[in-house]
Amino acid sequence: MFRRKAEATKGANRAKTEPFTYIQRGTTIEGELVAEGRVRVHGVVRGNVRVAGTLEVAEAGLVEGQRVEADEVKIIGRVVVERLEARGKVEIWSGGELVGDVSATSLDIEEGARFTGRSEMAGASLVSSAPDGASQPEPVEDAEPLADDARAPA
Repeated sequence: MFRRKAEATKGANRAKTEPFTYIQRGTTIEGELVAEGRVRVHGVVRGNVRVAGTLEVAEAGLVEGQRVEADEVKIIGRVVVERLEARGKVEIWSGGELVGDVSATSLDIEEGARFTGRSEMAGASLVSSAPDGASQPEPVEDAEPLADDARAPA
């Protein structure tokens, strides 16, 4: 009984200390973005993106580039890439748009969302075949859910 409570507290503390990167509306980043934890984009990112954690593209957010890699991806805004790879789930929420090929363990496209590209469902041990031999970011466990300032999927 005490063990479960201690494990629950440990998970809650980890979520509170998870790194969080916020790219504000009106901000444009050009070049490679490498981060861990949770990354929320309200601005514009032009370039490759690698996140050891969850990438969230908000309604006003735009990500454009050749390659996006993350543990999980939640799209409410717009993502235009040649290839998106997720070791877990990709969610495209109503109003969101993904243009490009996706490889993930799960792809959830909500009514009102748009997806243009090819999809490939991969196992949980998705490994990138990056031509430059770049290493993959390590997964972050117990990623915190999308914060209150975004809509929850229906």
